Amino acid sequence: MSTRLLSTLRWTPILLAGAFAVAGCQGPSGAQGGEAKKEDPADGDEVEMDARKVEVAKLELELARLEAEQEVACAEQALGTVKLAAEKARLERDGFQALGRSREVDEAKLGLDQAQGRADDAEAELKELEAMYSAEEFAEKTKELVLTRGRRNLEHAKRAVDLAKRRLDELQSFDLGEKERDLQHGLLEAEQNALEADQKVTKLRLEKKIAISKAEQELAELEKKLEKKKKEKEKGDKEDEKESKP
Repeated sequence: MSTRLLSTLRWTPILLAGAFAVAGCQGPSGAQGGEAKKEDPADGDEVEMDARKVEVAKLELELARLEAEQEVACAEQALGTVKLAAEKARLERDGFQALGRSREVDEAKLGLDQAQGRADDAEAELKELEAMYSAEEFAEKTKELVLTRGRRNLEHAKRAVDLAKRRLDELQSFDLGEKERDLQHGLLEAEQNALEADQKVTKLRLEKKIAISKAEQELAELEKKLEKKKKEKEKGDKEDEKESKP
């Protein structure tokens, strides 16, 4: 056997071993790194999880809308109540300025005139009694009793006139002004409450609008993410299907 043949036979096992090693690295498909892609169970779980998140986000959005409608409706109802209170306060203030002030003054003047009339009547009656008892002879005790009662009635009537005058002065100088100030203060307070309630409704509407917009944006992002995951899963399934075909 020649020297060249012996050399060839000596290197043959080494070459065969290297060939088998390379074949082993290439995998079952015969191409290096060409192993068939297996479906990752986690992909399906993520899609299902994202789908549940989308459903929850839809429910949360619907709840946010319902809560917004309810809270805004309650705030509007409260606003209507304070507006009615403000209107009532305005009517009371205007009614007092237009009618109430003059009515109370007229009532006080009428009370004064009535007191003055009773005083005048008592004074006239006393004079008549004094004239009658001076012209005729009556029992002294009866005379004194009648005259004392007449003088007392006159005194009370004069005191009633004085009180009626003071009441009228007090009414015109202080009470009417104080009452008008109270009505004006009540009107301003009611108008302030109405303004605050109106601002509260406006603020609440804006807050709820922002909250709903955020919920809608979150839902849209989740739906977009879910759609992307579905497409990726479908693409992977198609690739696996192609590779599995002979």
